[in-house]
Amino acid sequence: MSNLQALLPQRDLRFTRNALGMGGGFLLALLAFVVAGAIAWWQLPGLLQDQQIRSNPLELEDYDLRDGRCTTRKAVFTDCEADVAYEVDGVAYEKHISLLFVSFSRGDYATSLVVAADDPSKAALSIGLERFWNRVVFFLVLFGIFAALGVVAIVTRLRNGRVNGAARQPQRWIPEPVEIKAAQASFGGTVVTYAYGKLPGRAAGKQNVRFAKREAPLLVDTPDGETQALAVRPAAGGVPLLLDAGLRRIDLTEAEREAAFAVLGASPDASA
Repeated sequence: MSNLQALLPQRDLRFTRNALGMGGGFLLALLAFVVAGAIAWWQLPGLLQDQQIRSNPLELEDYDLRDGRCTTRKAVFTDCEADVAYEVDGVAYEKHISLLFVSFSRGDYATSLVVAADDPSKAALSIGLERFWNRVVFFLVLFGIFAALGVVAIVTRLRNGRVNGAARQPQRWIPEPVEIKAAQASFGGTVVTYAYGKLPGRAAGKQNVRFAKREAPLLVDTPDGETQALAVRPAAGGVPLLLDAGLRRIDLTEAEREAAFAVLGASPDASA
């Protein structure tokens, strides 16, 4: 790898397109929040009701349980549901009960019907009451994953938007090799994940950037024989941003572009 300090001209430069991916943006956040809301709508009312039943339970001996079933998915996720009909103090009730918990058992489940002694309209299966905290933890984890995904998508969208906006402003840049961690085809292009700034005792930062169909990262050979991608970091500090193999993402003139390839000892990428 040649002298990278001579790669760019001594003038302010700017990126001509988004330097970072937008991380799915607000659409991904909306989908994540919708899923989190659906999980809450599905499980939270049953958990709140079962908590009330647990505080004053009454197990019934005479009831009708229909279409009861438990299904285990992915070997550990079990959902159970049943239709129940029962009578307390001459008042008839019919309920549909569904619940979700984690279980490693593959056998049948025995259960009974339990109602709240102070409000018989609230009914639960004993299997759900026995696994109440199992269900609470599973709900919180499942809900938390999707809610956190929505928050991360919004934060990433806003942060990367600020970085992209700043990269379009003319400024000085410092070339810096970065490590390619992954490359994945996406909607006719390629999403590249790269790591940068790894120091002793500190994890490397990571970013994603999307390259169009005929684009690719600019690769260089390091002195220790490794191949890395070339990025540029704002001279004032910030995230290093990947360059493309044709050096078209940054506003170089054709003469400056040819001079940069001469420094790198490479030829311009005709497909860029």
